Amino acid sequence: MDLPILRQALQLSGVDLRLELIVIVLSLCYLVFWIFQKQFPNALFGEDSEYAGYIYNAMGVVFSLVFAFVTVLVWQNYNGVSDAITKEASTLNNMYRLYSAFPPEVEKKGREQLRTYTRTIIQEEWPLLSNDQFSTKAYQELIQIVDNVIHLQPQTVGQSNIHQQMIHLAVEATELRRSRIYNARFGLAPPAWLGLLSSSLIFLFFSCLFKMKSVRTHLLLILFLGLTIVGVLYFLILFLHPFLGPMALNSEPFENLLKLSWIY
Repeated sequence: MDLPILRQALQLSGVDLRLELIVIVLSLCYLVFWIFQKQFPNALFGEDSEYAGYIYNAMGVVFSLVFAFVTVLVWQNYNGVSDAITKEASTLNNMYRLYSAFPPEVEKKGREQLRTYTRTIIQEEWPLLSNDQFSTKAYQELIQIVDNVIHLQPQTVGQSNIHQQMIHLAVEATELRRSRIYNARFGLAPPAWLGLLSSSLIFLFFSCLFKMKSVRTHLLLILFLGLTIVGVLYFLILFLHPFLGPMALNSEPFENLLKLSWIY
């Protein structure tokens, strides 16, 4: 299940995304404010404002705890994917270096396979990750790398030890790639996201139901509360998808292998 609206919103720049959130949230709040203040004044909290305030404070505490918990989950998922990408590139680099323990023809073939696979990740697979897809070509190339490592014929005790390490690294590279692909999706399930968003709007709309002597003061309070909620939503949305949006993870760790690590 996907959320096209969120996917479309993450196509915007950071500033445009924040402005869009501000316009949408404040427009909805002021619309609700106008409807109840002008059309349904009897539904406002008048003499009961004090008791309604207690409930409002309790709602704020519960909402803050839930929002903080969800934000931490999304942030951890984002950092987990970022860490997996770095480890995957490091694992490929270790395999590349260990090939020097084998004869020149074996070393040349193995390293060229790693270079080809890395280029496919950068050029073909990385753009697909933002759409929750992966490259079949890259997967086939990785299988060839693993098969090549498995079928190496060590000639010395040293090569035999290196061979065992390379098998371990090949398996680790496969697992890290699987982790990167499986986490190339929204860090929060759509039902949970919709529930959190609806809770935010309910919390904001509740602030429109108080009857205050100064309309100006009421509007300003709604403004600052709305901007606060927008700030938290903005942070959450930025890290909601690790490969989409202004904070999308890039392929720099793999690019550095080709540009820096593997040219010496």
